[in-house]
Amino acid sequence: MSRVCFVVALVVLLSACELPQGQTKISLPEPESEGAQLVKKFCSDCHAPPSPLVHTAEEWPNVLYRMQERRRMKAYTLMLEQEQEQVLNYLQQFSKS
Repeated sequence: MSRVCFVVALVVLLSACELPQGQTKISLPEPESEGAQLVKKFCSDCHAPPSPLVHTAEEWPNVLYRMQERRRMKAYTLMLEQEQEQVLNYLQQFSKS
């Protein structure tokens, strides 16, 4: 009986460590680059860092603007202008065609 309780508790504990529904862990291109580090730092406040491939280079400026506005609404630390430029350059560099 104690073994069953242990297994049930372990499953519950591990399921709490999963990413939100619909999100999977991704590997960012050039993960040690400053752009990737900023994406991880700012995006992971709300969700898993996005793959640059989920949007085109033309779409990323609007997406970044919306995310900055959400940060403002939630009273999160905003990206500085230089950080926004680095994040945008990184996302556009590795975006889908």
